[in-house]
Amino acid sequence: MNWIDAGLWKIKLFMMKKYGTDCAYRDFAPLEWYVSTGRASTFFLRKLFEYKPYMIARKLHEGGSYDEVLQRIKKYIVWNQKGE
Repeated sequence: MNWIDAGLWKIKLFMMKKYGTDCAYRDFAPLEWYVSTGRASTFFLRKLFEYKPYMIARKLHEGGSYDEVLQRIKKYIVWNQKGE
């Protein structure tokens, strides 16, 4: 398991324990899609994993479209496209 998988697993594991397995997979889908399609840069992932998994999980659980969820996470981690 590489560091990306480990970081994502921590988030998903918290969600499964807190919200249940089905809900966790549904809520986690936007982030999983963003990473698996190659849209998430290494800089984005490093910044994302600096935060507590439960805080990222809460942002995912708020729901909405994929774009809304990802924008909420980016805003939370103070992310911009330049990786600053």
